[in-house]
Amino acid sequence: MLRIYRRRVQRIGSSTYIVSLPTSWAREVGLEPKTEVALEVLPDLSLRLFVPSKHVVTASREYNVNVVSNYRVHDIVKEIIGGYVAGANIIKIYFKDVKREVIVSAISIARDKLMGLEIIDEGTTLIVLEVVVDPNLSDLISIIKRMLRIAASMHEDVISYIEGVISKELLENVVSRDDLVDKLYLLALRQLTTILSDPYEMRRRGLSYVDSIYLSLFIKSLERFADHAVNIVQALLTFPTPPKDLLDLYKGAVNVFRKSAEAFIVNDKDAAISSVREVEEVRKLEEVIRREISEYLVNYPVITRVLDAISRILSRAVDIAEEVIDISAVKNLSLVK
Repeated sequence: MLRIYRRRVQRIGSSTYIVSLPTSWAREVGLEPKTEVALEVLPDLSLRLFVPSKHVVTASREYNVNVVSNYRVHDIVKEIIGGYVAGANIIKIYFKDVKREVIVSAISIARDKLMGLEIIDEGTTLIVLEVVVDPNLSDLISIIKRMLRIAASMHEDVISYIEGVISKELLENVVSRDDLVDKLYLLALRQLTTILSDPYEMRRRGLSYVDSIYLSLFIKSLERFADHAVNIVQALLTFPTPPKDLLDLYKGAVNVFRKSAEAFIVNDKDAAISSVREVEEVRKLEEVIRREISEYLVNYPVITRVLDAISRILSRAVDIAEEVIDISAVKNLSLVK
């Protein structure tokens, strides 16, 4: 919980200002006389004081879910996901006037959606869950790269189907991979929340609060990129033959989205600007295709669904590229007196 201490600034001599430090905080961080501390000037000109040589590990965080009688299964699931994303290590579910099978069903659904969620204790009116995440998934950038890789592979398989390389039956595998991307999405949000609650980790990873805003938008775009693959698959499964007329457009959209995403990961503004220009060229191809098959679309609205999904991929690519440009602008702002 955020703690705020008030102090009066005192002046010694002609140029030295001093403020006393809270005794409770000094004890928590192990501050001793002559310990070196650092003062960081934040963008809003506030100061953050910390001890560079010490990192206080925060205590295990708990989230309590108090299930009331009118709760449905999915209400409980949303509560569990909320605690997970908030960074809780322990999630305690209290229930009294609700059937146990409702709680068990909710936990089962939540475990299908979340990585590392385990039951560690059970009682008559209490079930305790613990989040135990694989250490290999503790790095946020690694999670993001994995999301991109899996989502891109989903689209590549759909392209292979349109090209006639794989059968329609194999498209079902694309849908199942979306579940993994969704899990990684929630894990990425959890990791981001955890980092933002620890200034030491923020500094170690070079992440600011402004960066985190754009990062959360980027993570959502990756999750939606995978969802668009599912939407395209669901449309194609109802269509008798692969729409080869859309192949070049689809390839172009997937390719430029990947470029925008990679530009975000490495913070490459020039690559982002290039992606925006490439999207403009792919958009021209989209307009030509829509014009050429306009009469065909009237009889086969499912193809319109595919085109709309491809169009949204292009929009996401532009969104990501603009986020890279925005981040660059924020980092290069200068204060003018």
